[in-house]
Amino acid sequence: MEKSVLIVGGGIAGLSAGCYARMNSYRTSIFEMHSIPGGLCTAWERKGYKFDISMHMLTGAISGPFYQMWKELGIPQKFEFHSHNHVSQIEGMGENLLISTERVKLERALLAISPEDEDLILEFTRLIFGKDMMKAASLKPATLQRTSDKIKQLLAIFPLLRTMGKYGNLTIQQYAAKFRNPFLREAIRFFIDAPGWPMVDFPIVALAGFMRTGVTEAPAPLGGSQQVIYHMADLFREAGGELHLNSRVANLIL
Repeated sequence: MEKSVLIVGGGIAGLSAGCYARMNSYRTSIFEMHSIPGGLCTAWERKGYKFDISMHMLTGAISGPFYQMWKELGIPQKFEFHSHNHVSQIEGMGENLLISTERVKLERALLAISPEDEDLILEFTRLIFGKDMMKAASLKPATLQRTSDKIKQLLAIFPLLRTMGKYGNLTIQQYAAKFRNPFLREAIRFFIDAPGWPMVDFPIVALAGFMRTGVTEAPAPLGGSQQVIYHMADLFREAGGELHLNSRVANLIL
């Protein structure tokens, strides 16, 4: 008897799951309440402008475990991407800071604003340009992981044990408050906890290696999110999956 998979929601997670289910020969149906696929990964046009509030980065689109997943879904081969050379630009209190993705440039810019915060500045840049957890990620579920997979994960985590122990539960807000310069106290917090995109009590240890995993190796797809979503929907249908739009699932009985 052919095994079936029913997926509620045709967002990027549902479409990805659907594509992988079809790769493994499951009869698969996705039910999406909207008239188009994508869920929160969407965009709209007004007066000739496209508003895309979703996929501002594709994590792991350059290398690593997630790159293999995106490649299997046909995304890096089909689309062009833009890698940003800075994270943001912060102005205020008579200062102007460009948070560059180049470590030397960022350190020089921060030190020019506040030489008295040199130790904290160098510590901060070591963290965000340092080791990260991405190599510890695995596309295999725990039940399929071999001993070699677990050893690989431990080797990726080991260099970060000291970082985890040092920062513990320290938040970006608490860390930023240590800076003597009032502008840097705000700028360092805005690095992740920005107006309009609040990140309350964000653990600073989560920023380990952020410049690579969150910026330089997480480029934005040119043309926006929706073209990526439509590609995945087409891939799912071409593989024999059934995508039901305008289909609200009222009750799910397991």
